[in-house]
Amino acid sequence: MANENLNTPQNETFTWLQPGTWRKPCIVHVTMVANSRQALFGRLTHNGSEAVVEKTPIGWALINQQRKLLEMCPEIKILADKVMPDHHHIVLQVKRTMPRSIRQVVRGYMQGCKEEARKLGFTENLYDAPPFYRVLTHKGQLHAMIEYVKANTERAWLRRQNPDLFRMRRNTEMCGLLFTSMGNHFLLDWPDRQLVEMSRSASDEQIEERLKSVLAATHNGAVTYTAAISDGEKKIARTVREQGFPIVVLLNDGFPAEGSPQERFYKPGGIYFDACSRGQLLLMEPHENAFVNPAIQIAAEKTLRQKAEAKHHTYTSLPVQSQRYRFLALNEMARMLVKR
Repeated sequence: MANENLNTPQNETFTWLQPGTWRKPCIVHVTMVANSRQALFGRLTHNGSEAVVEKTPIGWALINQQRKLLEMCPEIKILADKVMPDHHHIVLQVKRTMPRSIRQVVRGYMQGCKEEARKLGFTENLYDAPPFYRVLTHKGQLHAMIEYVKANTERAWLRRQNPDLFRMRRNTEMCGLLFTSMGNHFLLDWPDRQLVEMSRSASDEQIEERLKSVLAATHNGAVTYTAAISDGEKKIARTVREQGFPIVVLLNDGFPAEGSPQERFYKPGGIYFDACSRGQLLLMEPHENAFVNPAIQIAAEKTLRQKAEAKHHTYTSLPVQSQRYRFLALNEMARMLVKR
């Protein structure tokens, strides 16, 4: 298992701010997608104990090219890799400064894969888009990268078995508001609902006390609604999810734009994927019109006024596009959904 304690020369530093100059030590998760998302690299199946990808000859060629990559670039180490039917992942560590950038190295690797595919009789372009790079930037991200790549096959299998739970709906209407949503929509019909909303200034003791009451309600069948914004809300949402209780999460900016290339293949991130596959999660992102709904604006302004008065501050309204207003509006929408 890869960990954060990677051996980097003391005179080197991680560099990731300028993609074209990724020659110095860094860690990059690269995703390469097959032409038109064709299943060129393998077939997803299950052997009775785990999901697996039965690789095609082209799929095996990708693996063979990785060996050549390491031979040509001894400065690089592969921390994780996974060949999926229509795409493949590699997590690369640059151990010391290279004569070429990561982008040049990956471009050479992909060119080698294309040549091997042509030898196998595949006459089309193997890839029709540039690779996607995700660069290590903060503590804990490496473990998430590695786990994401390792679990990719099982996640794909779960998604195939539960297609309705991973279908994005662009016009889910509740309480006169429109949402983009994904997950178990039956949770909206659940009669017992609770809202988790906590101030950013809540103490650890207050958070723990609220967590106890929330878990007591979930044990009695309540569905939890939250925007999961403050640290307290995030902790409670995480605990509810990890303990296997149903939860509805309101998002400010969680889904790809309609008509974007990412829309067709979107799935929830790692922290939500398993809960979604079990039918214990519903994600809801309000349409822009919901933020200017008169009832939401009035409720948000009332909350802002009360907060200002409590601190003996002069009340000042916030623009609708400001992050603080939008977070307040999300909580008001959650409150409306709970009280309906």
